Amino acid sequence: MAKRFLTALCALLLLAAPALAEVTVERAEGEAYFPDEKNWVYHFSYAYPRLTGDDYTTALINDTYEMALDEMVQLVLPMFANSPDMRFDGKNEVTHDFTVTCNNGKLLSILQTKLQSRGGAGDILTLEPLTFDVSGMYAGESLTLRGVTLILGGADPEKIEELEPEDAPALAHIIDGSSGEMAQALLPRLYAEFQSLQADGVIQDQWTFQDFEDECSPANNFYADDNGNLVFFFPPMMLSSPSFDVPAFAFTPQELDGILADLWE
Repeated sequence: MAKRFLTALCALLLLAAPALAEVTVERAEGEAYFPDEKNWVYHFSYAYPRLTGDDYTTALINDTYEMALDEMVQLVLPMFANSPDMRFDGKNEVTHDFTVTCNNGKLLSILQTKLQSRGGAGDILTLEPLTFDVSGMYAGESLTLRGVTLILGGADPEKIEELEPEDAPALAHIIDGSSGEMAQALLPRLYAEFQSLQADGVIQDQWTFQDFEDECSPANNFYADDNGNLVFFFPPMMLSSPSFDVPAFAFTPQELDGILADLWE
């Protein structure tokens, strides 16, 4: 992996930006039984992020997770509990939790874990990341890979759609590019890591390159960290021993710009 570095320009941009306060994230916890607590087929225990405050940005982010919770409680799990195909051993545990991976006043990145235990049918583990703009032109909305990269690279969140390459030469290719092109540029590097992990037995050997493309899209499987990196990961269910402790690969925004530049050469 390329060496970590920050260009002088990026450093100046970051230093010039005003310090922004982290948002306050609390845990909304609970549990529910389906079809009922006495004769349950599904037991759902959960923790979801909930931001404090009464501003519009807070409301939008909270709505994202409240709608996801409502969907599980009012639609998905009642349907599962009443479907013979989804009963398995009759005692199914579903657990949702989350980790805050970046909270820097500009971005809030949440990595949600989802575990469904199905008895003899085996467990299903899923990671679902979302990164939100909390101070810019898309405040309250989840951002694309390109948007997150630009903000982590020092771009003003209020002006990320107005940037020209000359405004930030260290991010020029990201500015001119798209999330899809970034993902295309990253695929060969991540696939090389994937093959190495297959050779070491960490990833199941039946997964093909087509499976990798279908399940490991860098445009979706990423989050931001508090060190200013974009972190890409492989899905838990591809591991020989499925776990939320997945292989992950961090890149600075400037490294991603260089990788995209290589694609265009």
